[in-house]
Amino acid sequence: MDGETVVEILLALLIFGVPTAALTIRFVLRPMLREVVDAVRATKGQMSPELERRLGDMEEGQQRLAQKLDRLLEGERFREQLESGQPEQGDK
Repeated sequence: MDGETVVEILLALLIFGVPTAALTIRFVLRPMLREVVDAVRATKGQMSPELERRLGDMEEGQQRLAQKLDRLLEGERFREQLESGQPEQGDK
């Protein structure tokens, strides 16, 4: 490749590539960005009562799951102690 070929390729990229990129940004990325901005603006206000209720339900569910997990871990530790034949730490 000589220098003249490189210049021709760069010139073709500038002539066709820049307008193509500009049109892509204009017709594809701009509407997507507008939707994202609208969604962010909508969430900056007060949460709807339905959303607050659902969030509260999710928090309660997570707390119940954490409690069940703690009970399961306690049961597993107890089972391991029974199988090993060691007394509990409080029985000394």
